[in-house]
Amino acid sequence: MNTIEIFKKQIQDMMNTDYRSFVEALVSIEIGETNKDELRALYDSYMETDNVILLNEFFYE
Repeated sequence: MNTIEIFKKQIQDMMNTDYRSFVEALVSIEIGETNKDELRALYDSYMETDNVILLNEFFYE
């Protein structure tokens, strides 16, 4: 198993364990937000909006 496959499995395990915390952690890392209430609000907004993606649209082109 190569490094990418190991990382993918670890990420998938985190997503399966607690998706909310996974997304909040990614958002926190990406934008530097540390306020738990704000992270929860961002997650809720993300889940309520169908057209929001976690990756930049660049990766889909």
